[in-house]
Amino acid sequence: MTSATEVFDDQQRELCAIVVMRAMLEDYCAEKNISFEEAFLEFAASKAYFMLFDFSTGLWREGPDYLRYVFVEDFH
Repeated sequence: MTSATEVFDDQQRELCAIVVMRAMLEDYCAEKNISFEEAFLEFAASKAYFMLFDFSTGLWREGPDYLRYVFVEDFH
């Protein structure tokens, strides 16, 4: 059996990361009543952002809820 990191190339991992990030940020915006840009700037300044795009962490393959947990725990 092969792992997910062996099946996907970096371009596919990046796309997955972006999809998960976008879904998480849309939920975060709605809850906090802030703009997407504001939420993105908060997220881009967090450790969670760097972890998401460091594909060795595997965070890119988790869902938006887990990404949000990592972001909120780091940022707040």
